Amino acid sequence: MTIADTHLDDTFALEAITTTARRLRLRDLLVARPGWLTVVTPAASMDRPLSGATRWESARPPIREHLLLVTAHGPSADDIADALARGRQAEVSAVVVRTGCLPPDVETTAGVPILALAHHVSWDDLMGLMGALTGALRLGAAGVTTTAGGLFDLADSAALALDGTVVVVDSESRVLAYACTPTVDSETAHTILTRNALPAVQSRRVPAWRRRGATWVDAPGTEQRRLIAPIIVGDRLAGHVILTPGVETPDFAPRMLDDVAAVAAAWFIDERIPADDEDALRTELLRGLLTESSALEVITDRLGRPPTGQWRLLCLAAHRESAGGGLHPTMGPAAVERVLARSMRMLNPHSATTMIGDVACALIPHTPGSGSRKFAEVFRQRAAATLGATLVACLAPPLSTADEIRNEYQSLRQAVNLLATRANATTEDLSELRPHVLIAQLASIAAAHPALLSGSLDLLRRDESNRGAEYLDTLLSWFDAGCDASRAAAALRLHRNTFRYRLDRIEKLCAVQLSDPVQRFTLEMQVRILALNGGW
Repeated sequence: MTIADTHLDDTFALEAITTTARRLRLRDLLVARPGWLTVVTPAASMDRPLSGATRWESARPPIREHLLLVTAHGPSADDIADALARGRQAEVSAVVVRTGCLPPDVETTAGVPILALAHHVSWDDLMGLMGALTGALRLGAAGVTTTAGGLFDLADSAALALDGTVVVVDSESRVLAYACTPTVDSETAHTILTRNALPAVQSRRVPAWRRRGATWVDAPGTEQRRLIAPIIVGDRLAGHVILTPGVETPDFAPRMLDDVAAVAAAWFIDERIPADDEDALRTELLRGLLTESSALEVITDRLGRPPTGQWRLLCLAAHRESAGGGLHPTMGPAAVERVLARSMRMLNPHSATTMIGDVACALIPHTPGSGSRKFAEVFRQRAAATLGATLVACLAPPLSTADEIRNEYQSLRQAVNLLATRANATTEDLSELRPHVLIAQLASIAAAHPALLSGSLDLLRRDESNRGAEYLDTLLSWFDAGCDASRAAAALRLHRNTFRYRLDRIEKLCAVQLSDPVQRFTLEMQVRILALNGGW
């Protein structure tokens, strides 16, 4: 790999380049990022060769043609003088200090080029830039210009040289650029079309702090191996370059892909995008409202009071058939929270979202009529498409107070858990699900107190033959049909007489009277709770 290490604890060294190749020089570093470095000494020495960087330490000798980095915070005049003297003696390319650290008039007596690093640039960023320049030089490019299409140009060049498909992804595995050969395997095509790297490949990625070089990955379910090189900026894993090899991919592909990753780092060096402060604030305000008894006025002051004076609370969760079993199989909760917050605020600027456990919550202004229901369905579908997951959603009725919102939040969580087990992913109103939510609440109580389910059904539950399960299915179908034997028999595809015979046998075996309303109600409650708690 071109870069031995970018941690400032170690020496940064560039592999020797043959004499016939163009060498990296000090001026290349200066022009690569205007405003990063200021030339303190006369510019006549800017053609000096540049082959690496070393951190200045009293016990470590400088290296010829390296940058000597004075990274100490607030170095003294003696420290600066020592670094300059030792750098001059070792013939370093330049001594780099922070802007404003030089004693007066030192530039006239230094005898070695001095560069001042701007305060907004980190030492790791400087290292990353050097790695990108050197990687570009090894790939035959004169420099690195981080234009909008430049990352695609880099991927095109790499794919051509390596006879394979190259995909560049960020730290959250979102596809940023790609280049394909005439034939593309189905997994790579899926990666590009969905703009997200393969979960199977992601699961085999090794953390950046454990290795630096490109690694071959045998991903389960894929047709062939992938070569994955990390894009490192300082001590941060910024992304990956993924190669799907072709028939004539050369043996030196790992080394070249490392260079491609080093060059790609230039697109991430300036990436200092903090979480949206407004979204983050709204997220925390809503989380406090739902879980910590915060006042509704606190978030209302931020979002604005709805014209109707009422709010709607929306909860979303992953459907049982969703790949990976979560809102996003590869994206972390914080990333999901950011995506949902940004999407919701673009759809309605007076809204807020948050993640609590595995459920996403959104507070939106109430709209009379069916407007809120339609909005909830649109958001569910768009969120599902963005996250690549199958989602269910449930919408609470109009709410006016903080206590109402908190109470409905608990019911909504149970409602989306119920919806997640149904055959189809939908958006429902909580009012339509309240009976089912009540049964779910009773089921949670019964799970903690199993004795509540003891009684008439014990004989059927303990029957190890199929008869017990058949009779319990019969009861559930009968209750679902409103105790109409004909409808229940049709649902189970049984003859009416067969169904009635089963009901008679249940009465005799369980010693119950289905005509008695109290016994019938108790039996139905127990059957439905059993069904919710895993069945029989």
